[in-house]
Amino acid sequence: GIDVLEWYETKMPKDSILLMEDIHSYFGDLRFERVVIAHIRNINRMLGASKTLILAQPIHKLPQELEKEVHIMEIPLPDKRILTTVLKQVIDESELDDNKAPEDDWELLSETVLGLTELEARYTFKETAIKNGCLTRREIPQLITQKEQIIKKSKILEYFHQVENLSDVGGMGKLKIWLKEHRCGFEPAAIEFGCNIPKGILLLGIPGCGKSLIAKAIASEWQLPLLKFDLGRVYGGIVGESESNIRKALDIANAVAPCILWIDEIEKGISGISSSDQSDAGTTARVFGTLLTWMQEKKDPVFVIATANNIEQLPPELLRKGRFDEIFFVDLPGSQSRKEIWQIHLKKRMKERYQDGVLDLDELVKNSPGYSGSEIEEAINSALYHAYNEQRELIMQDLKGAIGEIYPLFMVKGRNLDKLRNWARKRARLQATKNWKISPLKRMSLN
Repeated sequence: GIDVLEWYETKMPKDSILLMEDIHSYFGDLRFERVVIAHIRNINRMLGASKTLILAQPIHKLPQELEKEVHIMEIPLPDKRILTTVLKQVIDESELDDNKAPEDDWELLSETVLGLTELEARYTFKETAIKNGCLTRREIPQLITQKEQIIKKSKILEYFHQVENLSDVGGMGKLKIWLKEHRCGFEPAAIEFGCNIPKGILLLGIPGCGKSLIAKAIASEWQLPLLKFDLGRVYGGIVGESESNIRKALDIANAVAPCILWIDEIEKGISGISSSDQSDAGTTARVFGTLLTWMQEKKDPVFVIATANNIEQLPPELLRKGRFDEIFFVDLPGSQSRKEIWQIHLKKRMKERYQDGVLDLDELVKNSPGYSGSEIEEAINSALYHAYNEQRELIMQDLKGAIGEIYPLFMVKGRNLDKLRNWARKRARLQATKNWKISPLKRMSLN
């Protein structure tokens, strides 16, 4: 690479263009970086010689000395129009004859591979055509499966299949109403009417109360692709890799739009911002800044669902209006919500064996004050194991016994939960407001 740069600088005639790929691999290597920088600066400053040097690289990595010397142009992921052209080329090359999609279906097939590069899309179409001998709308599930595998290779985003829906979520009445009102926000008619495209919601609250479940349910209810964004995996050891990773993840989300981007436990991915300059040369702060800017200014219909357990680790700039449409605090379920949760999990586990009225839901609610949804699910699982080992059907005594064996979170960290509630009363919409303060003696009496 260095020899080519030297040759181009000294011997190549004017009015010429040199394209060099992946030269960023020299940056950071002290043996070569200074020489490469010198050649690039000399070529750029050659007066009267119309020489153009194009540096093509997959990540944004540039020494500080070249930032003012080089014009940066980022090429976005292909849109439906480009992908439709790729699809047509693959169909022509594969000679599918009658086993090809009609032109009316080309846009639908192109939408399926949104978020892939042009080369990845071509590979996906080509492999499907060769393997099946056809390329029609019947191959869409296979195209989606291949797309999932490509996205997973990034190790930052994960493509989720929507299984749960809002009927699988107990309680959360205010949140469900909000979601049903805003589901039309992606429709052209609503946008024309003056409604803003929904930006997203932040779900704060107690672990085990269904924040992750609601993220999956929204995707199913709104019939949108769900991408899980692991913010912790963004950070890499190579200089500039972290910033490149988050830009790549956000570019994919924009390309797949309309979609839902789920950032689980966001506080873990941005912890240490205040000491970023001392601990990681400002990498965390830059990554967080990129995310905030994108959330504030994004035009594509990407609905962000962020969940957090520890509100003390959330910086104030994340919580201000404009980043999210609304902030919801998910508290421990009240009695009516717990009844719904008991019924949902019993029906899911017992399936056709479950019959209304056989198990006393009101009694189960009475015996599980302050229990979270995950603790109720754990009790049902434990009770089912007990009944199965005795080769009989599940009875109330199994469930009541399993409840008594669980030491719920509200008793372990009661003060922390009260602190969470006090914070949320002034900053978020509450899903439940009852404080659960039950002494161990009272708990023993309930069992």
